[in-house]
Amino acid sequence: MLANIVEKWCLRGWYKNQKIPDLCGGAEQLRMAEQLGFTIRQRDIRPLDFILSLIDALAGDGNCDTQADLHRKFNELTGLNVSYRSWANQAKKDALPTLILWLWVQCLEIFSRKVMAFDEDSPFSEFEHILIQDGSSQAVYDALKEAFPGRFSTVSPAAVELHTTMDLLTNNLVRVQLTEDTRSERDCLPPLPTSMAYILMLMDAGYFELELFAAIDDREGSFICKAPQSINPTILSAVREDGKNPNRYKGQKLKDVLSGFPKDQCLDLDVEWPGFKAWPFRLVVRWNDKKQKWVFVVTNLNRVEFTLSDVLQAYRLRWQIELIFKEIKSYSGWHRFNTKSATLVFSLILMSFVVVTLKRYLAHAAQANLCESGSIEEISTHKVMKSGTHLFGNVISSLINAGKSLVSCIKKLLDFWGNNAKREHPARDGCSGRTRLGFCAVGGA
Repeated sequence: MLANIVEKWCLRGWYKNQKIPDLCGGAEQLRMAEQLGFTIRQRDIRPLDFILSLIDALAGDGNCDTQADLHRKFNELTGLNVSYRSWANQAKKDALPTLILWLWVQCLEIFSRKVMAFDEDSPFSEFEHILIQDGSSQAVYDALKEAFPGRFSTVSPAAVELHTTMDLLTNNLVRVQLTEDTRSERDCLPPLPTSMAYILMLMDAGYFELELFAAIDDREGSFICKAPQSINPTILSAVREDGKNPNRYKGQKLKDVLSGFPKDQCLDLDVEWPGFKAWPFRLVVRWNDKKQKWVFVVTNLNRVEFTLSDVLQAYRLRWQIELIFKEIKSYSGWHRFNTKSATLVFSLILMSFVVVTLKRYLAHAAQANLCESGSIEEISTHKVMKSGTHLFGNVISSLINAGKSLVSCIKKLLDFWGNNAKREHPARDGCSGRTRLGFCAVGGA
């Protein structure tokens, strides 16, 4: 229901040829709930109402910290007087996380589409996917330390790790692996596709691995990865930022000549590692005066097409995944819930992904409305997550009440975001932010 209304009212002709399933209609969810074993017999607690009440608790105005808060939110939205025990029996079902995971996968298939792009004259416009891989930990209730052991046993004895992949061009997550906090990032890298042509991966130093880079290169893919301070490859050639070629570094180990590198400009090196001489890579080196240390960025992007500055600026786009982490952990209502139920905690984490995916989709719908009205301003997903919570709650309430006044509720929400959730500093974005490389919303500035 929600998807159809958004398509008809918000996006008009934008995706008019795309048939969007009735995601928030109850029939499909009921069928899946029965298939997964969440619904055995029809009772007052319908699976659609149960899930929508969780969405409202996480994304609406509700300040929910405990299971009792979630139970009261359900009764408030449905007008029922379900007992806490009956509600809790549903919340602890092992099938609940699987049902929410199914819902999130459906959201990704329906609501994720290309909403960002590079200018045609940008070398990065050739990529069909720009994937950002990263992990983020989050503490959970201490009593869950057996189910979710944390790395920092004194401060956070129980914690989870979100290993995520984001597609920069859809501006949304495409993959999440939830593990205990003790799992390393590299162990949770997704398998590489057979062909990676027109795919660029952005990774931080936690994913630095020569075998991975060689595999990406063999699959015709591209990558940019921050390198740890411990690297010590052999320098094959060097190009200074001013275009000069200092030959004195050729054949030297990086650490042997690093102290002689100029700190007032960057160096663009060709380097190789023992055992990987068939894969010479570029290494961009710059001095960070604020942190008083060298920064290393390794890539296989062609120097002729992608300048030294292009590589450094593209790596900064990794910050976009940190914004999603912030939205998931701080602005989706999920944090350290006071519950010992590992099943419910798992369900709430998955539900926060649903909230972020849905709100980002609606943010892009608001963006489409701005573009249609001739505005070149862009919507901030960060502001969308923090504002309009009451209006978003009205949308959820309308869905629970069979879509009553749904069009009006969505119109008010998107009008509000269109007026109050615009990006704050477009001029700054053009100088040092994401639009410096010509990266902007489709149809936007």
